[in-house]
Amino acid sequence: MERFFEPINQVSQNLNVLQQALVSASRVFKLIDNDMLEPEQQECQDFHINDGKIEFKGVTFSYDGQKDVLKNISFIANPGETVALVGHTGSGKSSIINLFMRFYEFEQGDILIDQQSIKQIPKKEMKSNIGLVLQDAFIFYGTITSNIKLYHPTMTFEKVQEAAEFVNADQFINKLPGKYEHKVIEKGSAFSSGERQLLAFARTIASDPKILILDEATANIDSETEAQIQASLEKMRKGRTTLAIAHRLSTIQDADQILVLNKGEIVEKGTHDELIKQDGIYHKMYLLQNG
Repeated sequence: MERFFEPINQVSQNLNVLQQALVSASRVFKLIDNDMLEPEQQECQDFHINDGKIEFKGVTFSYDGQKDVLKNISFIANPGETVALVGHTGSGKSSIINLFMRFYEFEQGDILIDQQSIKQIPKKEMKSNIGLVLQDAFIFYGTITSNIKLYHPTMTFEKVQEAAEFVNADQFINKLPGKYEHKVIEKGSAFSSGERQLLAFARTIASDPKILILDEATANIDSETEAQIQASLEKMRKGRTTLAIAHRLSTIQDADQILVLNKGEIVEKGTHDELIKQDGIYHKMYLLQNG
């Protein structure tokens, strides 16, 4: 009897996996069958990002068209300011970045850069003026130089050096055999997390973007290079409008404005000192992290 029921038990145990696979497959086929991946927009071809002012105006967004993950999000990041996004997992921080980078299209509200809707800004203009630094730095097989000039193959070696020096990456690069021509293995596995992030910083700053997006950029940094990373970030942010998702509140205490999100809504806003005095969610998060 045990031999008879064993195959049935195995099928029942794997049924959930099969159901998940079917759902995933249906989404893939739906994407393949979609002739237009995004709605056509009337782009303003002569528009250029100059100041880098960011404005969210009543943005509401849902991934599935049913449950809103962002609800009436409104805020302004003036040129050169740093606006930090904090909140528990699932609060909507990454969704704000996803919409700003146009990874997803929103239907309600608007997002503007220098008073122009991002839906009308040419993608090339967005790409050349927005620097994105993620939690996990993507380092590719090649050399240090090729990794820094990744998006700009015609970039001069002098520009590569300037970018590395600006973020203090030259301090470890010059210790490598071959220095800037040092061979990098896939994912930069031979480097520490801090060194990989410094290379990502250099790559970002090499294009001299007007706007910086920092998505948990210090989350995976080892303590040995944390101070160096923070110093590099401060230099990068100076004179650039910055949106920063932060897990460790110590990294964004000097932000011009901190937005606290909860269940897709901005529930608190202000500077670090102002939010501490409010004795709300931010204050509780701060106490949890600082004992």
